[in-house]
Amino acid sequence: MRIVLGLLGCVLSLLLIIYRVPIRGFIGQIDWAERKLGPGGTYSMLVIIGFIGFVFSLVYMTDSFGLLFGGDSGVDFFDSAK
Repeated sequence: MRIVLGLLGCVLSLLLIIYRVPIRGFIGQIDWAERKLGPGGTYSMLVIIGFIGFVFSLVYMTDSFGLLFGGDSGVDFFDSAK
């Protein structure tokens, strides 16, 4: 199930990046993003959200939270004593 959800998240994130122009037309201009990220900030924010969603989907799918956050979430690639 983890693989299916991870792949679904990756696909949705890529679709967000690919179709950011029609999505921006649907949701409108986000004033905060335009102020903080400059002209075209809404598009930039959609790309950033898509990229972060893609990375976290990959991390979830491979169960690599421990590698990123230092916790114990399953596979430990650096402990050869096991």
